[in-house]
Amino acid sequence: MSRNFSLDTAAAKEANSGGKRITEPGPYTGKFRAAFYEKNRNGTESVNLIFVSDGGQEVGPLALYTHNKDGEPLPSYKTLNAILACVRLRGIEGVPGKVSLYDFDSRGEVTKEKTCYPALIGSRIGLVLQGEEYENNQGEIKTRMVVAAPFEADSRKMAEEVLSKAEQATALERYLTWFADHKVKPLKTARSAPAQTSQPASVVDDFDDAIPF
Repeated sequence: MSRNFSLDTAAAKEANSGGKRITEPGPYTGKFRAAFYEKNRNGTESVNLIFVSDGGQEVGPLALYTHNKDGEPLPSYKTLNAILACVRLRGIEGVPGKVSLYDFDSRGEVTKEKTCYPALIGSRIGLVLQGEEYENNQGEIKTRMVVAAPFEADSRKMAEEVLSKAEQATALERYLTWFADHKVKPLKTARSAPAQTSQPASVVDDFDDAIPF
């Protein structure tokens, strides 16, 4: 006995996109579905982003480790500021909220209370996503996606170009030329401190009175 089939358009689209999750490094445009703050047991602070591409694929939480336990800025603090520039926000404020996250214990989506950044939700953004090797609890080497560089979704300008009001977007193409040979960050040492995302070609150290938005 054979099976009859009706066209499943969602399945057809996923056959070309690789599924519902982003697993391939590269540049994507889309929006943030969630943005929330966390502090781990070591006192390291992070802003965590869930990104949905224009094609409907999702990735995250993408952790940007911004400060260590002593309050000192970490490399991803610059990445976060670059994201703010690319979505033309002067700042974000944390407020109580709820986030839908995958729970590995229950193997399903659960709603958790978090300190959220609503100003980022729905913001169109471009992200270059890079693979990063890590060791899981079973000692296996896995690969996860991390933010390598943000850019403005429509203009394709990177942060420095947005802030300097550059007429042409040229930094991203230069960055992608370098990125072609660096799509995956190899594991350095097992059980090391939280890995930091690669820094974009153009980053923002701080905001000042010259911000054009």
